[in-house]
Amino acid sequence: MGKGWQARVTYLGRQVAVGTFATRREALNALASAHSESHDGRFIASNAKRINFESVVERWWQTREGHRPSTRARDRMVLDHDVLPVLGEAQLAEITHEIVQEWVNRLAMRLAPSSVQRSFTVLRQVLDFAVDIRALNRNPSDRTRLPRRQRFEAKFLTADELEHLASTVEPRSRAMVLVMAWATLRIGEATGLRRSDIDLLTGRLRVANNVVEVAGTLHEGPPKTNAGRRSMMLPPSIVAELRLHVTRFGRSPYVFTTPDHELLHAEEWRTNVWRPAVEAAGLAPLRPHDLKHTGVALLAAAGVDPMEIARRAGHSSVAFTYDRYGHLFPEADTMAASKLDAFRLQGHGGVATGEL
Repeated sequence: MGKGWQARVTYLGRQVAVGTFATRREALNALASAHSESHDGRFIASNAKRINFESVVERWWQTREGHRPSTRARDRMVLDHDVLPVLGEAQLAEITHEIVQEWVNRLAMRLAPSSVQRSFTVLRQVLDFAVDIRALNRNPSDRTRLPRRQRFEAKFLTADELEHLASTVEPRSRAMVLVMAWATLRIGEATGLRRSDIDLLTGRLRVANNVVEVAGTLHEGPPKTNAGRRSMMLPPSIVAELRLHVTRFGRSPYVFTTPDHELLHAEEWRTNVWRPAVEAAGLAPLRPHDLKHTGVALLAAAGVDPMEIARRAGHSSVAFTYDRYGHLFPEADTMAASKLDAFRLQGHGGVATGEL
């Protein structure tokens, strides 16, 4: 028995090697342990422990169906730039909790906390897949410490600054800038806005189409979330701007287009139209998404109920609106105190006050 004792078990209908041992007793003990783990759903075959991590990544990738093109492109970029260059050559069993934590720590040295979170989520999903296929007992990314996300800081324009920017940008984009702010639209929702989505008689706008660009190709689809599918009445003055825009430039099924009446590529628009206008207006740095933040700020300044603001902005809940924009509603705190005081006085038929 120079080669030792080989322990094998029947697992999922086939013979699987547990390992080779110096003595018969060690082999029997390994078999007993394997049987126990099999009953607990924790058995991992010895050959699975020699799986190359990159092969697991690619097997997981083949399961990624039904996702938006932008999501697939983002996740593939994470794999190719953050995960595989560091971990791709490792054996799956070598991906320990310590290795994952070290990988996260190194990412945090060059990426923002939100980007680290995104990359970590992809790695975690791959390791969850490895657990599902019984190549790992447990996910080594459990209890990994991630860098704290930076506090959200949005930039808002005043109503006057918004009008100044709309007057500075090229005429073809004036209405787009105004609608993105006053209707709280993301840039993909604005570039995907169709003529059939606006009623210029009633002033109602529907958000039902979104355009994203992946590797230079435009993809149309519904908004990312159910809350993103929404409709709203526009201020009459903005409806008037849209009527003028459609009269001058409306030769396409889409509302905002290139001079050739084609769909806008967001990055080209940012580079060739947005950034020059922002610089000329003296408002840099400013992102197109800051128009959506501006729209929320304008709604809050007008005294619109936070629940309605959340609906119009396409937020999943009013809690999200308060989390990001709660500082815009100081009057809500003052109003709550006044209502409580009125309730107290009414309930007690008046309250005597005085000083000791």
